[in-house]
Amino acid sequence: GVGDEGVKALGQGLSNAHALTSLEWNFGNCWRVGDAGVKALGQGLSNAHALTSLEWNFGNCKGFDDAGVKALGQGLSNAHALTSLSLNFNECKGFGDAGVKALGQGLSNAHALTSVSLKFYECKRVGDA
Repeated sequence: GVGDEGVKALGQGLSNAHALTSLEWNFGNCWRVGDAGVKALGQGLSNAHALTSLEWNFGNCKGFDDAGVKALGQGLSNAHALTSLSLNFNECKGFGDAGVKALGQGLSNAHALTSVSLKFYECKRVGDA
């Protein structure tokens, strides 16, 4: 399966995809993807200025924690053209409210967003607050 090294390579490629407008990746059940891989994706997002649609499935990925989700939020803070976002974290048990808060802070700069879908079903460390 895909692990951090593979996801890091994807993140590096993403950082050079300046004209990319739409991206859909499915990392579902990738237990070997950890913080290093998710951070690389967040860093790659920082340069994806033309991106308007992003759909990532991290369902049942248990290898990353709040630091990885925070890095995604930081990357999304630069996605000013983003209009549609779908992130699936179903059954991801490694992160909690701190990661979700950081993700929300990153999205606060995404003024073009018109559609958002965030899924946290069975994320035991994410509270109801």
